[in-house]
Amino acid sequence: MLKKWIVSAAVMVALLSSMYMTKPTEDMYAEWLLEVVSEKAGVHQPLENRMLKGLGERMIKSHSEYRDYVFFSVHRTEFMGRDVRFVGVLGVFVPVATLVSSDN
Repeated sequence: MLKKWIVSAAVMVALLSSMYMTKPTEDMYAEWLLEVVSEKAGVHQPLENRMLKGLGERMIKSHSEYRDYVFFSVHRTEFMGRDVRFVGVLGVFVPVATLVSSDN
């Protein structure tokens, strides 16, 4: 019985440690979201990419909220009447919700 408990505890420590070490940061989120937006917009020219990268990351950060919960992070961005939320865990972003603002 004690052996199972020790193995379970070791697995839990390994999982939580890897979640902590691979939790996406605010900068990683801005870079990832900019890449997604660029792909959807079809931006393929080098000049357009540089301009979008320079301005886009700052714009994303100014319209975003970042919360760190030790083992994962929550990212919320409000842009053009849409409110999108992602959980950052294990180096990836998982969509949680996309809401359309009722203000418009």
